[in-house]
Amino acid sequence: MLEHYVVLTPHPGRERQLTEALGELAAGIGGGVTGLRDLTWGENTNASGLARGYTHGCLGRFDDTRAFDAYWVHPAHQLFMSRLDEICSERFAMDYATAPAAPAPGESQDRT
Repeated sequence: MLEHYVVLTPHPGRERQLTEALGELAAGIGGGVTGLRDLTWGENTNASGLARGYTHGCLGRFDDTRAFDAYWVHPAHQLFMSRLDEICSERFAMDYATAPAAPAPGESQDRT
């Protein structure tokens, strides 16, 4: 699984625009990307991040890089990206692969 995490700092007074843009991204993606397991976003509540100006975050969880690549070129994501410079003064993304979850105790590993 590929995790794609983005933190965002809006220009002063653009917090509401950022909230709206993130909502439009999520609504626009909908179920339109095969392999996108989850797309969440929200306003930051962590004092450390807020002290650095990071007011919003977004997390996408993808089955693999092909699913991420499909998300990247999706029209809703491209629209969101085209608006970020006018809304945000700073942003950064971090992508990382996660291992499949280990089976729970007593659960069989054979899923055939």
